[in-house]
Amino acid sequence: MISTKLILTASLIAQIAFTAESVEKKLFTMEKNYHADNIMVINTLTDDSCKFVSKNNEYLDFYWLMDRATRKEINPVIRSQIQERVKFSSINNERNSYKIRLSDLSELNHDLEDTAMEVSSAVINGKCQVKSVLKLGPSGKYRKLNLKRTYCEVTTNLVGIPNGCKFLDLQGNDADTDEIIKIRFFKK
Repeated sequence: MISTKLILTASLIAQIAFTAESVEKKLFTMEKNYHADNIMVINTLTDDSCKFVSKNNEYLDFYWLMDRATRKEINPVIRSQIQERVKFSSINNERNSYKIRLSDLSELNHDLEDTAMEVSSAVINGKCQVKSVLKLGPSGKYRKLNLKRTYCEVTTNLVGIPNGCKFLDLQGNDADTDEIIKIRFFKK
């Protein structure tokens, strides 16, 4: 009897969780000089209680903004490549924080102690807000960067195919003071 009630309760909770309204929240953009008009938007979903929700078992989502205006879904091959470049790590039990890594940083000279970025959600002044915060190293004065944009100056091979970044700019705001921050890391 008790186990039946528990199963029914769990079933109702699951149905409520899946039918709750979810809201798309932009984390940051990934931009480059190669086809510069097309930018990649990295986003996540929150529910009406400002908790992260998954879509197709993923907490991160991506889409192209073609000509900086028109949304275009990403084909599965490119999606899997982006998932390797922006790698989801883990989510906490409260569903208000998870970690991601920017794998592009492994190809660059940087002074970050940790390349993990914390994505968090919180209700601030009655609105659900998300942040993607990366702790900077000495060159960034150990500030916390709320990342809004990455920019890669693309390098190409002899036939013109992109094969990495000459440098990567990380841009956003100081998570504590809201001061604008821009930091650049060069290729190894």
